[in-house]
Order: sequence, then structure tokens, then C-alpha cells
Amino acid sequence: MSKYSEDVVYQDYMRYKISCILDKEFNLLFLFINTRLDEFIILKKELIKCKDEFLRLFKDNLHEPLDLNIFKAFDKFIDSIQNKFPPHISLVGYKGVGKTSIFNLIRTKEFPIENDPQISGNVARLKIGRINFVLRDFTGSESIGFLWNNFIKGSDAVFIITNSLFNNVKESKFFIQKAEEETPFAYVIALGNKQDLEDAMDAEQIERNIGLKSYSLNGTNPEYRDTLIQIIIETLEMQDETAELLSLIDEREELITQLEETIVMVNIEKADSLIEKIVNLSHKIGDNPFDMAFHKKYKELKNRLIESQQLQASITPGLKKKQESQQMGSLAGRLQTLLQNYMKNVEGIISVIVSDREGFIITSESKKEAEDESILGAIAVTVDTFIERIKREFGSESSFINITNIHDNKFAYCSTGSKSILLTISDLSTTDTELRVYSEHIASKVEMLLEGNENVSLEIPEIIKVLSKTKEGKIPTGDYSLKLILTGDYKVGKTSLIMRFVQNLFRDSYHSTVGVDISKKVVSLSENTKMNFIIWDIGAQIPQMASYRKRFYGGANAAFIVVDRTRPDCLQSIKKWYDEIVRFVEKDINIILVGNKTDLVDKIVISEEEIKYYAEENNFFYILTSAKTGENVNDAFLYIAYRFLESAE
Repeated sequence: MSKYSEDVVYQDYMRYKISCILDKEFNLLFLFINTRLDEFIILKKELIKCKDEFLRLFKDNLHEPLDLNIFKAFDKFIDSIQNKFPPHISLVGYKGVGKTSIFNLIRTKEFPIENDPQISGNVARLKIGRINFVLRDFTGSESIGFLWNNFIKGSDAVFIITNSLFNNVKESKFFIQKAEEETPFAYVIALGNKQDLEDAMDAEQIERNIGLKSYSLNGTNPEYRDTLIQIIIETLEMQDETAELLSLIDEREELITQLEETIVMVNIEKADSLIEKIVNLSHKIGDNPFDMAFHKKYKELKNRLIESQQLQASITPGLKKKQESQQMGSLAGRLQTLLQNYMKNVEGIISVIVSDREGFIITSESKKEAEDESILGAIAVTVDTFIERIKREFGSESSFINITNIHDNKFAYCSTGSKSILLTISDLSTTDTELRVYSEHIASKVEMLLEGNENVSLEIPEIIKVLSKTKEGKIPTGDYSLKLILTGDYKVGKTSLIMRFVQNLFRDSYHSTVGVDISKKVVSLSENTKMNFIIWDIGAQIPQMASYRKRFYGGANAAFIVVDRTRPDCLQSIKKWYDEIVRFVEKDINIILVGNKTDLVDKIVISEEEIKYYAEENNFFYILTSAKTGENVNDAFLYIAYRFLESAE
């Protein structure tokens, strides 16, 4: 390696690429150790970013005696860099050895009883504790064996899967040669699958015959999942980074054992408590708990209890609604219901996938015809590719939407927060406006569900369906300005709605608005269309100010009438505010009746039916919102924008 300087330098050593940069002022050396396959130009950028961020956070502490605990604040940043260079593990082997069963077992996807040999490629981005890795499974069919070299190329580890029978083990040496040709510095091991076969060789026998470190397992047995994780950790030499993870896995296994005993005893109260602990541990480990066998057993127990008590026929309508809510109360169930409702309302959708910001798939829904293995394989590969692109283009931005056409499909990526990305795959009959409107609405609800908000409506509001059909899906281009006035009684949440929309913030207390407050926000409705919102928050708490409000209404293009759903007197004020808008605004404008504070479920006294009645009586739309959780807030403002564009020339 060349002499240290303030430039980034690197050296390839064995299977590693070692790069570093020196800060002369503080005499600090920043060092990355990556695989040889990682590109230096990207490493250089991340290493400089690492140095700059470290000095920004800690330079004032470096001249004092160091407390190493202060650097824990830097762990999350380091994780974000480390996960941009995930190790790639390729599963290879001949047809029928069980590669896909092992692939599904690692990613906690329930394996089928009968499994057709994989005819395409599968890619999954998974987590082991804080560390991401990419798992790839490719067809073992010799008819397209000419693609094996390309598949193996670039792998950090190659797992050669055998069925543990002598002839297959002997023939699988072929893949050792492929690995040496295409990725000479990769870790290569053998997995002896299908140990339940009569003449199966054990790990020691396989190792003697194939000449590689070997392990034995059964890919159709869920109990081997933790064994597989430990094999990955050992192979990639990650023991130091994952020591805590292994203890968490052991702790979870003990809790799952307790849960199984509790299910046998039909103790639902204790089961609820254990499930909460297991789910929390699973998130720390990096698993999706809602795909795992223990969660299915738990759901079956709850369903059996409901059926055995025969509650459905005798309970009151209100209690029935609560029962149904409990049945689908799990996060996984609520997410699936939301995605299913999305797909019912947009005919051209093929698949919808929710992942976290690192590409770990949380849940997904597909139309029946999209469940062909080759299509799902292509989708998995595409997700992985697009996640990398999103990281490059949007970085840590909390909100974005991107729509791309690829051959005969559209891919819409959308995020409204830090926890998730929503991918919608549709055919070309779906308009960009439909994808944008629905994606932003669904993505915001996904984010709220992942944040733990239990009172999120899973239904698609009528207002969204109307929005998506604006100008038959084609909106005009250009920059537009829109004056929107918010009216309503004092303390109904007008200021909170504006704060949530403009800054994505909520405070438990605000000073009531005296007179008027004006806020602004520019929103990109498409690549070539921007809307400049000028939002007037009109105070209502002083009756004597009423005669002065006329001047605030001038030039308005749209209005909200906001009611607090916990205060019945707000209904009586709707006519007053509507009459004031009609009297002071010279032209017809779009008006939305906004039922706010929907999160306060136990205090709500104004039903959706009542709000709908008042809206229809006055010929305007309504929407239910929560400024606290953010539910439907953006949709209310965007509805006004799209309706304004409908009248634009």
C-alpha cells in the first residue's frame, strides 16, 4: 500500500480489499476491509463520507480523555455503510437437490410439501442481526447450464448443495471448478441436504469425497434454520459481529418452546405475552416473525377459541366488529388486508411488495396468475436491483416516488417514511396518476402500521378512487399555485393538519390561531408538474373576528371545513362555515369536509355516516384524518391539488 495521505488508498490482499484514509489534523486512520469484489470508486466515496461524519460528530471530544461509549452513537451510521456492501451467497447444485427448500428455509418462507425444481433465479436480501447479505438460488437444470458461470461470478461465498448420495456428491465437484474459475477468492463449502434419504452420506463422508468443508442438514425441516444461520456466520467469518445474535436465537428458541407448551394448554393470555417477546426478538435477529411456524400455530389457537365459543352468531354488531379486528389484528394480517384492498381497486396491478430500506421483504401480495415461479423469480431479482438504485438516487430521503417502465410492466417505488418502501408492479393499462395516488396513500398507511398505530383504516377512501382518475390519468405539466383555506371551529386541529402536511410533525399542544397563519409547501405531482400550496389557517376562537375574515377568503381556490370527531357541536357548525365560504368566495371552489382526530377511537362521537351525510347534503367530498398519526392527511391536500388541475387549461 502506498504511503498514508489524506487521499483514499487501497491494496488487494488475499481475498480482501483494504482501503484507508488519514486525517492529519487529528492523526486518525479510517480503515475499511472489504472483499476484493467491491468497487473502489464506491468504497472511496463511503470512506470519505465516514471520515466527514465521524469528525462532524466527535471532533470536539478528540482533544479530551476519551470515553469509548460516546462512539456508540456512530454504530447506526457504520451499519448503513456496511449494508451497502452485503456479502453475496450463491446456492448451486444439480436439479432436485433441494436448493430452493434451503433458500426458503433461510428466509423463513414456508416450504411446499411438493416442490417443483426451480426454473428461474431467486434473489433475497436478508439480515443476520445488524448485517445484511444477499442470497441467490439459480436453476440446477443442465439445459441452461451455460448460465452457471455468470450466476457464480461475483459471489463472496458459494454453497454447493448435494442430495448426500454418493453419485451426486461426486458429480458436484464440477461446481468447485466453476467457483475457482469465476470467483477464486470466494468461500466454498458443501451442504449435504436430504439427510432423511436411506443411503445419505454424513458430513464427514461428504467432506472426504468432495474435498470441502461440509455440513449435513434437511432443508425441509424448520429446526435446521438456526443451523443454517450458524453455517453462514462461520463460513463468512462473522462470529465476532454476531455473537450477540446467537444468544438472541437461543433465547427465542426457549420462548418458542414455552409458547408451544402454552398452546397445548390453551392459555391464550400467556401466549399473547410470549408472542410479543418472540416478535421483538425476531425483529432484532432480522427475521420476519409473521412468516414463521410459531406465529401460524398462535393464530390457529386464537381462531379455534373464537370458533369453539361460538361467538359470531350471538355477539352485538359493535362487539362483532371488535372480534373481527382482533382476528386480523396482527401486523402481518393488517398489511395483507391493506395490500389486497389496493389490488382490488386497481385492476392492472400484478404484484405489491413491502420491504424495509435495505430490501428485506416484509410482506407481498400477487394476483394468482403472477404466482408462477419464473415470474416471482424475476420480481425478486428486480426488487434487489431497484433497491440498490434507490439507495444511490434517494439515499436517506424519507419520502420519494419513482415510476419506471420496463418492457410490458410499470414499476412504482414509493416511500413516505424511514421504515418501508412500497413496490407496485402493474401492466401498462395502469396510468402514472393511478400509481402515484394509490402508492402514496398505501405507503403512508404501511408506514403508520409499522410504527405501531393500531387504529389505521385498511379501506381505500372514496376520495382516493376519485383522485386516481383525474384527467383520465393524465395531468397537465407546469408549475401551479393554489390558495387553500382551512376553516372550522377552534381546536378542531386545523393547525395540526397543516403542520403534519408541511413539516410531517405533530405537537400535543398549540396556541390557538388568532386571525390567520399562512404556510407554504411545494409538492411534485409528477416529473413535470409542481403545485405550490399557499395554506391559510383561519382562526375561529374569537367571534368578534368574524367580520374581519372576509379578506382572508379572497382568491381562494379550495377549502377545508375541519370538524373534531370527539365534539358533537362541530356538526352544527358545518353550515356556518359553508355559508361563510359561499358568501366570501366569488367563484365555486372545491371543498372537503375533514373529520379529524380519528385516532381517538374511544372518544369519537361523530360517526363516518354522519360526516358522509353532511358532505353529500352540501355536494362536497369528505375524508377522515388524524393529524397525530398522519392518516389520510396528505391525501386530503393532494385531492385538492388534483381537483384544481382538472380545471387547469
